[in-house]
Amino acid sequence: MGSFEKWWLVAVLLAGCAHAPVKSALTDTPLVSTTHEQATARELVARADATVFVFWSSGCPCVRRYQSRIEALAQEWKARGVAFVQVSSNAGESLELLEEAARSRGLALPLWRDERGELAEALGARSTPTVVFVRRDGEVLYRGWLDNEREAGELDREPWLEHALNGFLTGQPFASRSPTWGCTITRRLSLSVAPSCHTPGVTP
Repeated sequence: MGSFEKWWLVAVLLAGCAHAPVKSALTDTPLVSTTHEQATARELVARADATVFVFWSSGCPCVRRYQSRIEALAQEWKARGVAFVQVSSNAGESLELLEEAARSRGLALPLWRDERGELAEALGARSTPTVVFVRRDGEVLYRGWLDNEREAGELDREPWLEHALNGFLTGQPFASRSPTWGCTITRRLSLSVAPSCHTPGVTP
């Protein structure tokens, strides 16, 4: 094969990759929010250039610890076309329970109820507060934790989600995954122990 033919073959292959359809991980399962809005995950993602799904649980201490940091990031990135969506996928967390939690904790972001846990399953979220960063077309860009801290301001912080957000904005490479800990997302009700945060280095 001559040099021209080789160049032509490479060009064809690259063109095919560039136009390959993206397989979306999102579902059409209806979600309902604490503000009494109904939408599917696909519809929510279509509202912004990219979306960060934050998997939330009323009984998880890790969720409480990260709440202010998540709300600060949501406010910072809203003007840059990135939306933050909090989702409850745990079995037994009713919409009424979420509404009460939102009121009592003064949550700045609405909560969306994933009644059967299908969105968590589709996006590969197994613990709270795992975050999944998704492009408008449904491609998962990042899955993991916001950072490696237990408390804000700790030394040697690795801001994993912020690296992904900045990489998306600037076109620079970033890690698509990080370790996850936290409280396991339950798929069915059971007489299990109360949720507790897993420490770094221990996978739920």
